[in-house]
Amino acid sequence: MLNMIIILTLAVVAIASPLLSIYMRRQRFAAPDEECERLPVSVIIALHDNAEEIERNLPAILEQDYPEGFEVIVVAAKSNDDTEDVLKRFESNKRLYTTFIPDSSRYISRRKLAITLGVKAAHNPWLLFTDITCRPESDQWIKSMAGCMSEGRNMVIGPTVYAPDAPSTYRSLRFHDDMAHAHEASFGTAYRTESKNIMMLRDDFMKRRGFEGNLKYMRGEYDFIVNKYAVKRGTAVTNHPDALLVEDTPTKREWRNHRLFYMETRRHLQRKASHRVPQAIDGILFHAGMLLPMTALAYQTVDYNMPVMATAIASLLFSIVLRTVLARRREAQFFADIPAWQIVPIEILQTFRKLTHWLSYKRADKYDFITHKI
Repeated sequence: MLNMIIILTLAVVAIASPLLSIYMRRQRFAAPDEECERLPVSVIIALHDNAEEIERNLPAILEQDYPEGFEVIVVAAKSNDDTEDVLKRFESNKRLYTTFIPDSSRYISRRKLAITLGVKAAHNPWLLFTDITCRPESDQWIKSMAGCMSEGRNMVIGPTVYAPDAPSTYRSLRFHDDMAHAHEASFGTAYRTESKNIMMLRDDFMKRRGFEGNLKYMRGEYDFIVNKYAVKRGTAVTNHPDALLVEDTPTKREWRNHRLFYMETRRHLQRKASHRVPQAIDGILFHAGMLLPMTALAYQTVDYNMPVMATAIASLLFSIVLRTVLARRREAQFFADIPAWQIVPIEILQTFRKLTHWLSYKRADKYDFITHKI
């Protein structure tokens, strides 16, 4: 009787783990509508010490094909590199407007201040936020994003992927986050985004006073924008290739800081429970699908119970193979390219990475994450 219970438990978990995983969560992707009305766009970029990135990525943004008209507003903090000199090389471009954050700014996130100044300087009704570390893959980027801003929508989130030389662990975690965020935006209210490719209405930003309420938090600017301004069923998520941005690979320090700052940011976001509960369930089922068969196999090896041992091996292989197949089927939708043999090992590694980052966050001085220092 006990053996039958163990066998049934292993079989149920092996099936439930992949079939209730994040890879089975549906998304609705918007395609650019050639017939929709397109309005002029203001591209907002905040930067600091980004001389190399400006030279590498700014030309692709300035050279966009968008007949309806667009401007690129760059807001820079005082830099220690050649940022100001590099920007001067582009000053003859009529689409580019450059301004700088006042040196006297204190007790406020300088990135959020830069974005706010950019919005106030914008002349156009649609805003497109991105980072200078991102480069459009196509000169149709703005056109593609604007084509998804149809009636009834107030926000469009486009795809952003890391450069091909980024570690698979970075790309895998973004892939997982993108699936969860796209599902929430498709069937409810967008929660946040890992993408640095967001279009929204300027009137929304101005009427609801921008980043008011979270200016003291140093980072999380895109998370706060999506979390505050998204409305139910009003966010379009597109995976059109023309809307794709490729982000420069972050350094290990930048990656670690990004994860730590997110742990602080998420404490202040709305709808976090509805986002984190399904993630937790997926994690529990995934590890149950890995650990239970291995535990049963190790235990029954002593008694040499062949039916239970065979079921444990079969359930473990079934769970791994099905999860891998489901993941590979979804990768193309999010421009991810994780080799099949790395998918499950990386998911296991992510658990330990997340635990390490959580411990680092808990040990950190909480004043490191806000601008109000004592």
